[in-house]
Amino acid sequence: MNSVTTRLFTKVGVDQSTVFRINVPIDLESIFTGYGPLPAVIGTENQTGAWDGAGQCRTVLLSDGSSAQETLTKYEYPHYFSYRVSDFTGTLRLLAAAAEGEWWFRKIPADTTEIEWRYTFKSRSFWALPILWVITKVLWRGYMKKALGLLQVKLENHKRRIGDHGLFSG
Repeated sequence: MNSVTTRLFTKVGVDQSTVFRINVPIDLESIFTGYGPLPAVIGTENQTGAWDGAGQCRTVLLSDGSSAQETLTKYEYPHYFSYRVSDFTGTLRLLAAAAEGEWWFRKIPADTTEIEWRYTFKSRSFWALPILWVITKVLWRGYMKKALGLLQVKLENHKRRIGDHGLFSG
């Protein structure tokens, strides 16, 4: 099966464990707010577990009325997690059979963490591949950049809030 991948990196001035602890079970609606024609996440339902172990799954609800199933495939605190998205109910179901997301969290000096996010769409057919390529490289990449920016703000606000109370240990 053909696939299309995009990858982004960012750095945040927050320690690796805190970044992982906040990011993995994050409220999806707070960072996936939509981008152009791509819908926002408006909720999740039917989640199994606390989103802290492989095999846990949930239904992701989108602002256009569609949904997808998300399954956590690996969980390696505080370094890495991955997930598979399948059973799309919207227009994307015509183009993609599934998608896979991977996040790496790398400790770098001065209590800073590098975040790498890779997302791969699995094309439903050879004919869908060119359209999926445009969606992935242009729209989805913009969606990812926006989400990472919102995540950075959330993490830095958390650090300030905890730091203001003298509880942030880095």
